[in-house]
Amino acid sequence: MASYDKFKLYDTDGLSLLYTFPGALTTNAPQSTEEAIEVTNVRSKGSLFIDGGTKAWNLNIRFILTAVDYEALTVVMDALESAVAFNTPYYIRFYKTSTTYYSYKVKRVLPIDYDPGQRVSFQRGNLIFKVNSW
Repeated sequence: MASYDKFKLYDTDGLSLLYTFPGALTTNAPQSTEEAIEVTNVRSKGSLFIDGGTKAWNLNIRFILTAVDYEALTVVMDALESAVAFNTPYYIRFYKTSTTYYSYKVKRVLPIDYDPGQRVSFQRGNLIFKVNSW
């Protein structure tokens, strides 16, 4: 089985690759967030459903960053922080295979949560994007 990176972050044009998540461990993607609005009437039986669009939801990516030592690991962490700026719109692609993917419009609206540890050669963390937020 071929290996490929599952998450890639793109600029708002959807073409300019900004960051590739090298060690995505777990995620809650993909999700279907389509909603319908139910319309009922007290005099009739049944109801009507009207398309309600899609709602915003949190995309969680649990990841691991690796490096040879502490100094190199802090460089990798800083690169992630600068590539995924706070409250900036992006497209993120979740690859099902090496050529097919889900694409979401996202913003990072929460700080990146790093697990406590000594950060010798790896660092685990959690990144939460708000999907459908722009």
